[in-house]
Amino acid sequence: MAVAQETLPADVVAFKVRRDECDHFRGEDADDEARAAQLEQELNRTCKGTDSALAGLRRRYAANAAVIAALANYESDVE
Repeated sequence: MAVAQETLPADVVAFKVRRDECDHFRGEDADDEARAAQLEQELNRTCKGTDSALAGLRRRYAANAAVIAALANYESDVE
């Protein structure tokens, strides 16, 4: 069941945007050294801190079924 972003708290929406970017870059392959450096920079920018942020959101909104559903598919350990 998809949850409309506008029904989610702002901090959850912001997390989802950042983590989706992180997951995008995690799936990319580096063709050369320059691309590898760029990917590393993007992974550091978008992924750092998301493990603890996810855990915190899951604790904060444990009683909010819509939030828990919106966060359900995110891995807990990507850093």
